[in-house]
Amino acid sequence: MQPVNFRYLFPNYGGLTLLFIDYIYNFKSVKEFYNHDFNDFDNLPSLIETVLKNYKNRGEVVQVLKRQNFSYGNHYASENLELLSRDNTLAVVTGQQVGFLSGPLYTIYKIITAIKLSHFLSEKFPDYNFVPVFYLESEDHDFFEANHAKIFNANNELIKVEFVPADGFKENYGPVGEIKFDDGIENVLQKLKDELQDSEFKEAVLSLVNSAYQKDISFVEAFARYVGELFKNFGLIFLNPNDANLKKLLTPVFEKEIDEHPKLSNRIIDVSAELEKRNYHAQAKPRAINLFLLYRGGRYPIEPADEEGMFRLKGVRFKFSKGELKHILETNPQALSPNVILRPICQDTLLPTISYIAGPSEIAYFAQLKPAYVYFGVPMPVIFPRISATLIEPKVRKVLEKYNINIHEIFSDFPSVAKKITAESLDVDIDGFFHTVRSRIESLLGEIKDFVSNIEPSLGGAVDNSSSKILYHINSIYEKTINMNQKRNEIVAKQIEKLKLNLLPEDELQERVLNITYFLNKYGPSLINRLFDDLEMFEFNHQILYL
Repeated sequence: MQPVNFRYLFPNYGGLTLLFIDYIYNFKSVKEFYNHDFNDFDNLPSLIETVLKNYKNRGEVVQVLKRQNFSYGNHYASENLELLSRDNTLAVVTGQQVGFLSGPLYTIYKIITAIKLSHFLSEKFPDYNFVPVFYLESEDHDFFEANHAKIFNANNELIKVEFVPADGFKENYGPVGEIKFDDGIENVLQKLKDELQDSEFKEAVLSLVNSAYQKDISFVEAFARYVGELFKNFGLIFLNPNDANLKKLLTPVFEKEIDEHPKLSNRIIDVSAELEKRNYHAQAKPRAINLFLLYRGGRYPIEPADEEGMFRLKGVRFKFSKGELKHILETNPQALSPNVILRPICQDTLLPTISYIAGPSEIAYFAQLKPAYVYFGVPMPVIFPRISATLIEPKVRKVLEKYNINIHEIFSDFPSVAKKITAESLDVDIDGFFHTVRSRIESLLGEIKDFVSNIEPSLGGAVDNSSSKILYHINSIYEKTINMNQKRNEIVAKQIEKLKLNLLPEDELQERVLNITYFLNKYGPSLINRLFDDLEMFEFNHQILYL
């Protein structure tokens, strides 16, 4: 494993904000926006006691979790579910959309971090139990973020394996987790089979996929079945918040938001303004009321209407009074759904959360949420950075070693890497030639400047202007020479493309694009165990892992 400082990646690749960089490397500068230093465990006992003291409804939640996990076939969580029923057990939580085939790689890294931190805390604080919980963000309605997985096919082409319901596209699909796969899933799975390269593990991986993704199985259930099987050795617990019994437990949170809006939003806006003053970008935008209503198959934001005491759904001609909204809350709380501001409060109301495992963007928006935790009287957990990593396959490592490429160069300046590979692959020394030419021209121009300046000092500026233009054109010729040879040399071009595609697909970090299924097919399901063993939880840099 090789670490790369996140500053090499910032700000070129998505999700890495200035706030995240300061959070990782200079926590003191942002500590006022969070309740706890993620790397300081000496003060954790007080938070443990606070969480346990404030936590309610343990019995009801555990009963729901047992029902949910057993329905997903996740009997592997039985032991941890029994631990969670005890009064001295806390949860290390992470979560994500229920993306097809588990979504991007970072979902896997989140889970590994949660499990590792659970193990670490259990050893450090033996009087307590710590269990990993995955909060299934099944209520998210961004279907086109969750309906696909990206893999490399047998020709090393990046492709999208995508499911689209038979009834076509909609503006609002409602909670993605509740969408069930129709007959079209068979075509999707056939495409996956056709595109994945043949390997000794292909049959086992496809069997695992096919057992989870079937007709009439919902996105949330398929996700839990697939990921649960991948992590069967670790006792991962799943929580699906879109559950009638869990929503009843969240009624006080929803009621407070309905009755007192926009108090919460105003507090979030105040802290967001403070973040903006410090040149930090506010990731999440609060609404006047931070709730959605599930209505006619869609999930719509609730917002105040023009009339006093009335509400409406954004994008829908539907108005209702506060009394009617409260009636929905009392009779059908499952029809209400929290937005990004309220979701962490709901999560940490349902669970005795000691730590939340967060990605870079999440860490940034949690900086806005401290007032929300105070407002609802919920202890704010430790926001712990998830593992961030790039997996380097042998075929990619060979290219790096052949051209003596330092991995830092890949992330900091890939165009220069491409030029270096092109230059080193040629029979002539283009860099050396043009370096000599520049030196000779600069020397001659210097002589000209000295000569004319002795005649008329003001002519020195004219020589400088001409010199810049001459050197600009020399550099332009150099760039064209490199580019032309790069185009002519197909082998070199393919090697450059291979590096870019594998390490920075779609100009993003690999973890934000590729799906784990591609790697499982090549290296076997046991790859999960290797990732768990080799990736470091306390390495707060981007990790390079050679497979």
